[in-house]
Amino acid sequence: MSLIARLILLLQERNQIKCTRCGLYHDKRYTQCPHCRDMDAARLQAFLEESGIDPEAKSGVGQFLVLAVVVVVVVFLLSRFIR
Repeated sequence: MSLIARLILLLQERNQIKCTRCGLYHDKRYTQCPHCRDMDAARLQAFLEESGIDPEAKSGVGQFLVLAVVVVVVVFLLSRFIR
């Protein structure tokens, strides 16, 4: 994905919030999530299982960034000791 396309997606995500019930993102202007507002608990559970969505899942990007920082710090420290 190009840098400009990624920037456009990031700007669009600024106006969205994550639903606490289904875990999908929706526009901030909605008072209720358009994906799950009409579903009862049983239908919501079936929808989540069918689509493979885990509302409790954490973003892999944050975990990747923490790992990348740790690797950079370790390499930096090792380069100091090797000299």
